[in-house]
This record gives sequence, C-alpha cells and structure tokens, in this order.
Amino acid sequence: MDRPAFTRLLYEHKDAVYGLAVHLLRSREEAEDVVQDVFLKLWRQGERVEAASCGVWLMRVCRNACLDRLRRRRVRSRHRDDPLTTTHGLHAPAPGEEGTAIEGSVDLSDGGAGARHIEREVEVHEVVQAMGDLDEPHRSVIMLRELHHLSYEEIAEVTGLSLSSVKITLHRARKSVRRRLEQPWEARA
Repeated sequence: MDRPAFTRLLYEHKDAVYGLAVHLLRSREEAEDVVQDVFLKLWRQGERVEAASCGVWLMRVCRNACLDRLRRRRVRSRHRDDPLTTTHGLHAPAPGEEGTAIEGSVDLSDGGAGARHIEREVEVHEVVQAMGDLDEPHRSVIMLRELHHLSYEEIAEVTGLSLSSVKITLHRARKSVRRRLEQPWEARA
C-alpha cells in the first residue's frame, strides 16, 4: 500500500475506528492505542485488504483488538484480586481503571436551549452507557448498528456472526437497553 492511499483510508476511517474502540473499552487512552495498532496493521497488510471492504476490515480488526484487551483486563483483575499474588493487600490499578469516563462540555450561553441540550446529552449518555453494559456480542452489534450505522451484512462480516444471528442479537440488545432505560434512575446506578 502506498502512502497516499494509506493516508486517505486513515482520514476516512479513523473517527469510526476510534469511536468503536472508545465505546468498547471505555478508555480514551486504550482506544488511542488500539487505533494506532489497527492502522499499523493496515499499513503492514494493506495489499491484502480490498479497498471496497477496508472500512469493514478495520472495524473487525478494531473490535477484535478491543475484545483482546478486555480479556487481558479481566485476567489481570482476577490475578490482582488473588490473595496469593497480592502483596499485603495493595495493588496498582489496572490500566483503564482510572479516568475512563468520557468527558464533555456544554455551552450554556444560549439560555433555555442549553437546558434542553443538557437533557439530550444526559439521555444520549444513558443510552450509550446502557449499550456499553451489555455483554458481547450484544454490545458490539448494537454499537456497530446504532452508533456506526453499519448494515446487517457489514456487522455480520465484522463480528463473524451469521446474518440471522446479527438480527436476533440486535433485537435482544435493543430490548435489554430499553428494559434498562425503563428502570427507575436509582436502580440503574
């Protein structure tokens, strides 16, 4: 792959890849690392990737890299919580434990519209939070569909699920999110 083609693909797909990584990992720092790894892999294997399916390929590589990180995070957490491996009950926080909240700012200078904007931001945050709390593959499927607007076929290609499994998984994921959002606010926390 030559540099101009790589640069074009980088600018076309970097935001979608980063968005997926942030939503799956809930850590901007880890997401940045994943994006860097994904595009390094594209640079190294660019000749093998068809231009028409590059976006789907990137999303699949990103999702797999994120799932690998999440698995390593769980293994580290289990190892860290093991009393035989913990020194005097003290341990360093696992990467991604601190500062994982996605921060945002709201401009309140427009009077009443600012309050409506805040309400929409809170609602969007609650929906994204509910989607992020789902187990795999429900989380990936709903995020790829609702946040990244991939088609069912593209989601099937990214996740390795059959087309019918994608539809069923998406239906169940939406149902779970809806159920979670219908709970009283105190029960969600």
